[in-house]
Amino acid sequence: MLKVWRTREGEGGRAAGAFQFERLTVKVTRWRVVLAGVGAGAYALGLIAMAPSEIIVAKSSNGERQAVGTVWAGERAMPGGFGARWAVMPVSSILHLSGAVSLGLRGPDTAATGQVLARPGRVLVRDLEGTASLRLLNAVAPSLPFACSSMLRLEVAALSLRGSPQGAGTMTSGPADCAPTTGGPATPIPGLNGTISADGAATTVAFARADSGAEVMKARVQADGGLTASIEPGGVGLIPGVGAPVSIETSL
Repeated sequence: MLKVWRTREGEGGRAAGAFQFERLTVKVTRWRVVLAGVGAGAYALGLIAMAPSEIIVAKSSNGERQAVGTVWAGERAMPGGFGARWAVMPVSSILHLSGAVSLGLRGPDTAATGQVLARPGRVLVRDLEGTASLRLLNAVAPSLPFACSSMLRLEVAALSLRGSPQGAGTMTSGPADCAPTTGGPATPIPGLNGTISADGAATTVAFARADSGAEVMKARVQADGGLTASIEPGGVGLIPGVGAPVSIETSL
């Protein structure tokens, strides 16, 4: 903290030049106090960074831990043998003026890495690469009425989930099948080609059949996190329980 006093020098009154000279006297907070403040701040940040991961990942309804590690670096287990790990990236956080976290996904047919940049009003996924099973959707959203055996290959340079629309990349899958989670016959699905793009209004993720190019499904994410997802005519009959084009609106 800096405190400044101004002292004037001169002889006599105004005419004698009492205000002709001005000397600045600066009192600087003692270095011990500065070091103590820095140390206290570093200690507080250390307590937060080294705090157990349960602070950000709550225990399950039966009281079991769902994550290991710390706020700084840890891993969360998900149903189906999947897991997601994270690690804070301090240098990238400073460079991008955002909280930067590296992510990793593991599990059956799943091995992917990426980064997330987040700040108020902005969430951006970058450099997401690897493979991911579509059953990961059921791990994240267990209430889905179907499960698909397909595996996606991810090459996503940017995907905005909130904030200014930004998107670039591809996601592809081979032939597979989808079946109702309540039981019943599986429906074969062709290989799919997915593209990620953005315009001034939203970030768009679209999937089309690899054999015919017919659009199967589409999702658009607005700057405020609003999501519009739809099954297009080319996807009717591929997903169990969907017999006509349908659209839903929700928020991320």
